[in-house]
Amino acid sequence: MTARHEAHWLARCFGALPDALTAGFFVVLWVAPQLLWPQALRTGLLMMLVEFILVHAAGMLGGMVMARQGEPGQRWKPILGFGAMYLVFIAAWSWQFQAWWPFLALGWLLAGKLSLVLQPLPDADKRHRLQSDWAIGVMAYLAGVFLTTFLPLPRLGLTRTAVAAADLPGDGGHWLSHPQSVVAFGAFYFGVLALVKVFDWRLRTGDLPPGPASRP
Repeated sequence: MTARHEAHWLARCFGALPDALTAGFFVVLWVAPQLLWPQALRTGLLMMLVEFILVHAAGMLGGMVMARQGEPGQRWKPILGFGAMYLVFIAAWSWQFQAWWPFLALGWLLAGKLSLVLQPLPDADKRHRLQSDWAIGVMAYLAGVFLTTFLPLPRLGLTRTAVAAADLPGDGGHWLSHPQSVVAFGAFYFGVLALVKVFDWRLRTGDLPPGPASRP
């Protein structure tokens, strides 16, 4: 492996780190939740709700960042306006969960989405990678929803006692009545995103849907 290839490999691993850590969190939450804090299940549920917003926004925000010229700091300015809009949703969930950490979850997940912008790649390569990652992310999210809704999933470490300790908000709903489904969903979804980034898996340009990230 040449020095250049090694640098690109390390950059991809660094870019995949947030998603890999998040997938690991969901695996531990499913298998051994006693190793985490008592309300970790609430955290996992909220992260997947926040991700529902970000999976729609990532392609648009990334395309706006890539379209800006100049210093890297200037490229992040378009995020501020749209970020304020998404904060309205996060504020509502923060009120429902009676906690401030939904904002921390938003920042963590957003960092995983836009870490590609900081990688040392040509803009055209970044644009293609960003659009491909967004398309694969949408497919992985939809596949995760389908699989974890219809497949029988074991509770593993998510006993009734562990679920009760999480004090989940609201009543009813598949995720609340079958919490192992949202945890398995998180492990699958973020695991796919991490593997895509580490191994640089991409869709061909002709297979990509049109979107903001594809604009020069």
